[in-house]
Amino acid sequence: MKKQWLKLWFNPFERIAGFRALLWGFIGLIISTLLSFLSQWHYHGLLHFGPAPNPAWWCFAVEHLTVWLIPATLFYLGGLLFSRSRIRLIDVFGTVAFAQLPFILMNLFAFLPPMQKMLKINLASLPLQEITEQPVFLASVWISLLSFIFLIWVLILMFKALKVSCNLKGYRLGIVYCVTVIGGDLICRLIIGLCYK
Repeated sequence: MKKQWLKLWFNPFERIAGFRALLWGFIGLIISTLLSFLSQWHYHGLLHFGPAPNPAWWCFAVEHLTVWLIPATLFYLGGLLFSRSRIRLIDVFGTVAFAQLPFILMNLFAFLPPMQKMLKINLASLPLQEITEQPVFLASVWISLLSFIFLIWVLILMFKALKVSCNLKGYRLGIVYCVTVIGGDLICRLIIGLCYK
């Protein structure tokens, strides 16, 4: 029973795929976007989060859509290149959207008082020593480390999503996954950076 629960939490894609995964993932994306807007916590890329100079609602929507669509597109292209199986677009985009559901839980940490106080401090204008001397600095670091668990969970789920939706294994799986996570984060940061100009 315990093994089944672990499998459900870390590899739900043997049961959930296609349109159902896409629907749940898209609902999660909307909730995550709303939470980010309310907390003013921005997604700068797939692996980067924090304050940003644009508080407009559309900026949060662009951030979340980018963080979903770029990795999903790279997974799909990688699957087409490296997989011997027939790849379905809806499976790849659906499982990647579903894999990002833990972002909802990660976003909740941004509402905690130390995180909100850090957002109000103009970090760009302060030297590092003054930032570390802020009364809420240590608490916000610990909260960030706790929320980091959910980012790790997302990355594990994305790995499983790629493996199942593209039927990849071995070095092919590793190559596509690493290129997507590292390259995808860079592409996301470039695209999202345009929202801050």
